[in-house]
Amino acid sequence: MSGPRAQLFACLLRLGTQQVSPLQLHTGASHAARNHYEVLVLGGGSGGITMVARMKRKVGAENVAVTLVGAGAKQLVIPSGVEWIKARVVELNPDKSCIHTDNGKEISYQYLIIALGIQLDYEKIKGLPEGFAHPKIGSNYSVKTVEKTWKALQDFKEGNAVFTFPNTPVECAGAPQKIMYLSEAYFRETGKRSKANIIFNTSLGAIFGVKKYADALQEIIRERNLTVNYKQNLIEVRANKQEAVFENLDKPGETQVISYEMLHQHEDLAPIPVKGFFMDNGDQIPPFPVTLNSHYVGSS
Repeated sequence: MSGPRAQLFACLLRLGTQQVSPLQLHTGASHAARNHYEVLVLGGGSGGITMVARMKRKVGAENVAVTLVGAGAKQLVIPSGVEWIKARVVELNPDKSCIHTDNGKEISYQYLIIALGIQLDYEKIKGLPEGFAHPKIGSNYSVKTVEKTWKALQDFKEGNAVFTFPNTPVECAGAPQKIMYLSEAYFRETGKRSKANIIFNTSLGAIFGVKKYADALQEIIRERNLTVNYKQNLIEVRANKQEAVFENLDKPGETQVISYEMLHQHEDLAPIPVKGFFMDNGDQIPPFPVTLNSHYVGSS
């Protein structure tokens, strides 16, 4: 392999990002859509757009396309000259080096970069998301539920204020704790702290993964009289009874029911489902270590 394709492959192996001048950005493309591209990027988030910009410099804008749909499309920008495919990917066929979109198009590629990201998956928990229709429960990770957190704080009278850390990947490991600390401060400022039993149930085995910060957080937990329970995963919400059911991850099947006056559920996340992106056992197509390439790259 030599020439531009060799340069492209080398680029895919390198880590890091490069900045793009704002003058090189726009929100559309000037050339007609095609059915084949040298590089096809699935997903127009920060990771996808970064790779689009890098691939444009390597193989030329006319050889690069990106899929991007959703409410955030108007706020994001795509490097000029790159084809913007305004359709959702519904199927990936790596054996044939092509994808299918929700508008019925088949688009083939030489190289595919998958940057589809993740999405909220509250359905993993029995009783959610329908439980959010009840009072006393909220989540800061959806525009539909974030204001319910504030309402639950305002309406809090006496009892357990329960905060969770899910047994799924999260975008920020500190975020589940932040709302707990903010709530504790609010209770103090409004004279409710003595009536609030603040509980943090985390699926992890430690308060934080880095010991230096974990030690500092443990001091705060002691000073503010917070209760932390480890290896506890929320599996059910009985919103009509104001009860949360947690499973002990060290003893699968063993559960504990906690009544709450307020419950904040952190984000449960899952990959955006695309047919063909998962193998028969449900796992995603595995990348090779370090390079993050899969064995399907350049298979056609």
